[in-house]
Amino acid sequence: MKKNLIYLIQLSLIFFFLFIHTTEAVNEKVVVLDIEGAIDRATVQLIKEGIEHAESIHAETIVLRINTPGGGLDETEEIIEFIIGSDVPFIGYVPKGEKAWSAGTYILMACPVIGMGHHSVIGSCQPVEITPSGYKLVNDSKHINALKERIRNLAEMYGRNSTIAEEFVTENRNINATDALKFGVVEVVADSIEELLDKVDGMKASGRILNTKNATIVYHTPSLKYHVLAFLADPVISSLLFILGIFSLLIGIKTPGYGAEVFGVIAIILALFGMNFSIYYPVIILVIVGIIMLIIELYVTPGFGVIGVGGIICIILASIFLVPSYPTRNWLITVDYQTLLLIFGIVPSILIAGFFFFVLYKIVQVGRKKPQVGLMEGEEAETLEEITPNKAGFIKYKGEYWLAKSKDGRIPPREKVIIEKRYGNLLVVSIKKEDSKD
Repeated sequence: MKKNLIYLIQLSLIFFFLFIHTTEAVNEKVVVLDIEGAIDRATVQLIKEGIEHAESIHAETIVLRINTPGGGLDETEEIIEFIIGSDVPFIGYVPKGEKAWSAGTYILMACPVIGMGHHSVIGSCQPVEITPSGYKLVNDSKHINALKERIRNLAEMYGRNSTIAEEFVTENRNINATDALKFGVVEVVADSIEELLDKVDGMKASGRILNTKNATIVYHTPSLKYHVLAFLADPVISSLLFILGIFSLLIGIKTPGYGAEVFGVIAIILALFGMNFSIYYPVIILVIVGIIMLIIELYVTPGFGVIGVGGIICIILASIFLVPSYPTRNWLITVDYQTLLLIFGIVPSILIAGFFFFVLYKIVQVGRKKPQVGLMEGEEAETLEEITPNKAGFIKYKGEYWLAKSKDGRIPPREKVIIEKRYGNLLVVSIKKEDSKD
């Protein structure tokens, strides 16, 4: 009896520990982060938030779901450092039918485990620049060798095919999920997050064995700070804000007191913040020259002519250089996305420039218009209150209210009068006679 009791206690303990182990396995958490669109300052913020979130809930791993045409090289390097230094291992994942080109491929290679969905694509890591004859692959050996060495080291860090990784840069190669698995570029092919977690269960990542089967999936919700950064960091938005700010500042200088200069300063600051102050130096030169030319046109020359048009052209050219198209040494991004940025960056900039050109032209016209003296004399008005030669009162002239006094005698309210003289803001009027029209 005593022996049976001991066996019963042992069995109970075994079942208890099995239950605890199973519960812990079920309760493992996985944080999912989504990178959509170009990689920029907002993406860096997203990665930082994701790591903090994963650490706060003791997540087993972070799944970085990527669909990107590429992005900034500096931002990509920051993200790579975050991934490599994270205590929570990353699983890079390109969903079915999506792509992780250029900078996105570098980020994938930094992840301890990579998964791809069927018909997804990675690669296209050779930078592209725009020349007068069209798009051209950058073949500068110093730049290419640095990029090639970086991606090769990332591939070798996790025992991946470094030869194909180099070809992403040197030959602008692309590869689909099936071939990527076949040639040892990725570890898993899976068409959903659940399938991915089942297949990577038991794999080694960042010195630990992944326990992801039946894990609880937690989708990270980005903060308000991320959304603000995502809006400002968009190359099209930041370039438009910059151009809008410059023209608003110019109008504010010419016509102070209406808030245009305040809006201009705020818009320029927000644009610089979104660009992370990384403005190509010819842009600065073009903007300075353009502003100087427009100020000369506004204050010196007798009309809106060649100098003003030259200033507008300089600022429009600056807007072209603000989008990541040329040079692309600090961007790893695809040709199609560059074309899209150019279209959505240049066309609105030209429209904004055209609008402000018209506004500035009208301001110059009004500012340089000679005062018209004597045109009010002989015009008809109406008294709003009693006026005398010694007592001024208000009259209504073409919808405007003017102070006036009578030339001789008292004139009651609601009486038609004729303007005789103007002394600054004071008018001298006389009562309208029946034959005044003759």
